Amino acid sequence: MSENILSVEDLRFLENLHSRFGLEFLRYDDSGIRINNDEIIADDLSKADHYNLLTEISKKLKYRLNSNFQMNFSSGFHFDVVRV
Repeated sequence: MSENILSVEDLRFLENLHSRFGLEFLRYDDSGIRINNDEIIADDLSKADHYNLLTEISKKLKYRLNSNFQMNFSSGFHFDVVRV
C-alpha cells in the first residue's frame, strides 16, 4: 500500500504547471531546484508563488524520500519520482 506524500492541492498545482507551462521535470539536489522551463520561476513577483510552492513540494519529497530526487512528467500528467 502506498502513502500520499503530496496533497491534492500540490498535485493540482503541478498538473497546472505541466499543462500550462510544459513542465517536464523537477529536480531537487544540493544545487537547489531545477526545471525545464525557467519562465515558471523567473524573477517576477507574479511567479514568486510558483517558486515558493515548488520549494515546499520539493522539501516534502526530499524529507519523505530521504534523498535528492527528480520528478519526470509524461503525457496526461503521469509522473515518476527517481532518487538521484
